[in-house]
Amino acid sequence: MRQVSDLKPTHRATLFPSLAYTDIRRGACRALIHGRVFDTQKIPLGTRFLLRGLKKAMQLDDQLLLSEIFRERIDGFLGAPGKRRRIVLQIGEHRFRLRRRSRKDGTFFGTLAIPSDLIAPFHPRPCELTSQLIRPGDEATSGAQDHVVGAIHYVPPQGVSVISDIDDTIKLTDATNRKALLANTFLHPFEPIEGMSEVYSRWAAVGCSFHYVSSSPWQLFHPLAALCRQHGFPAGSMHLRYFRVRDEMLKRFRPLRHNSKVGIMVHLMRRLPMRRFILVGDSGERDPEIYWFLAKKFPTKVAAICIRNLPQRPLAGRRAGRLRDLASMVPVHVFDSARQIEGIAERLMGN
Repeated sequence: MRQVSDLKPTHRATLFPSLAYTDIRRGACRALIHGRVFDTQKIPLGTRFLLRGLKKAMQLDDQLLLSEIFRERIDGFLGAPGKRRRIVLQIGEHRFRLRRRSRKDGTFFGTLAIPSDLIAPFHPRPCELTSQLIRPGDEATSGAQDHVVGAIHYVPPQGVSVISDIDDTIKLTDATNRKALLANTFLHPFEPIEGMSEVYSRWAAVGCSFHYVSSSPWQLFHPLAALCRQHGFPAGSMHLRYFRVRDEMLKRFRPLRHNSKVGIMVHLMRRLPMRRFILVGDSGERDPEIYWFLAKKFPTKVAAICIRNLPQRPLAGRRAGRLRDLASMVPVHVFDSARQIEGIAERLMGN
């Protein structure tokens, strides 16, 4: 009998969009797998604290807590972790078992050696592979809606990658205003930043790969992914963070507290040593400081920096000065409208 994951009938699972790349030193293709398992019939105690904290922070009445949008956004925070589960995936005709079981928080990670025959038809272009989490009974059903599937984005060794923030870069969040941030996250329909999907689509058309790196929590993955699909943002690997209620109990309540993205970006640049990167963010939080650091650390890899200038916290003073100091090394574009960064990728890809 072929291997399957040992998920229970009450378990739900998600496979997040992941990265595949060519390991130059070993001459092999590797995929970085990431997902989450949780039990839909067990509601953790921390969820009650989360709901109570949100209700107090946003001054919600019980009617708003029952709204369709709120229930959709809070869904990812519900459910007890499916810890210590065996994870088996299928990619094409190949089946893989992750070396480690899911963690205490229900997350699972793994690095897989991808057979060259899966990549060969596309090489050296970017391509998207589909992975499926194999549960008991999956082989007896054929309906795709019943399967847990995820995208693996293969990025060739050479080319241009776009590392993009999400909040206030491609999605309206107003992260500098705590009350507005919470309302835009849990109560209002997600709204894209005008023109960004069109610019990104043109960049993708000339061969750019995309990596979305954000402090938004993984628990919001499904509504964020829906926003990207509905508004035509190019698919790509996604790198968010986990929000845990017990961690936030020691701090002032803020679900989208800034989480350092530097480690994730450094990891991407080291995994893709021959690629160049366009860094796109906004002036609202710490993107200018992070991108300045990366340009100093990887001066030959950062090809351009694009900062969306927010009226509520414009790029000025020392923050703007540090980026101006990079001008001799890296082109820096501070923009108010997406139209102002059109053509950047096309010029880079033409070099």
